[in-house]
Amino acid sequence: MKLLKIMCLFLCAALLLCGCAPASDPADDPADSTGSSESTGSAESTGTTESTGTSKPDVLTKEPPKTLKVLAIGNSFSIDGMQYLYQIAEEAGVEEIVLGNLFYGGCSLSEHLNFARDDSPSYDYYKNTEGTWELNAKYKMSDAILDEEWDYITMQQESGASGRSDTYKGVLSQLIDYVQSKNSTATLAWHMTWAYEAGCTHSEFPLYDNDQMKMYNGIVGCVNEHILTEPRFSFVIPSGTAIQNARTSFIGDTLTRDGFHLDKQIGRYIASLTWFAAITNSPVESIKFNPAKLKITDDMLKVAREAATNAVNNPYAVTQSAFTEGVRP
Repeated sequence: MKLLKIMCLFLCAALLLCGCAPASDPADDPADSTGSSESTGSAESTGTTESTGTSKPDVLTKEPPKTLKVLAIGNSFSIDGMQYLYQIAEEAGVEEIVLGNLFYGGCSLSEHLNFARDDSPSYDYYKNTEGTWELNAKYKMSDAILDEEWDYITMQQESGASGRSDTYKGVLSQLIDYVQSKNSTATLAWHMTWAYEAGCTHSEFPLYDNDQMKMYNGIVGCVNEHILTEPRFSFVIPSGTAIQNARTSFIGDTLTRDGFHLDKQIGRYIASLTWFAAITNSPVESIKFNPAKLKITDDMLKVAREAATNAVNNPYAVTQSAFTEGVRP
């Protein structure tokens, strides 16, 4: 009888152990490697809370692609954002680089849509295949879209309207329809632009009570409302957050040349690093390219790399810079 009781006890223990074992190993979170966590816009969606940037996984883990072909449907803010993208991509090891920028000054989504519908030659089309931007005047959107087999096509809103929800409604979806009718294979991305510098005299700054953080939060809010809910956009290029991150460093709120267009050296450099990191999901910590050695110190390069990295890892909230002291020219 004792032997029978002991055998029963062993059998019960074995059953309990089997019941606690997992059915299978959980799969790795794909957001860690693809950056798809950007599409959630969850805890950081308001943009009002500063973060240390340590709670989110680093999405910048991929090797750079061998080929990179990017077309921006934009304005002067896409010129600012893409200015040094070629040189950064080249240093990172990209072998074939083709960049295009459809420029019309201050162009809004509604204006882009009108130009598309009319097939109007209203654009300056800047193209970069060897490290310099070449101008092609009086260009049509349709011709630019068909000019290359683009890997990525980006869109953006006019800066003053970027934080105003009503300017997106009914327009954005139609513009996407048009672009995809010309190119159905390119990955679509959204360029999230930056808030104006404090004291900026831009005519649209009063729409945000001349408040930089109110404008930034408005921009983030519109991305959450209109971009992250649009499944045809694969990711966001968070230039606006990268610039806001850098403003918390020793560089301060001095990243524009007129209050809204980026400074041609460090401001544009931060944005271009962000474009590369967001598009490729490749790290930028080892990028050494300096477009203006007399105006950008090594300390400022560190801020730029940090700002871009933190923006891509945490795109909808400001991350405080670790570089609160440093050398400026």
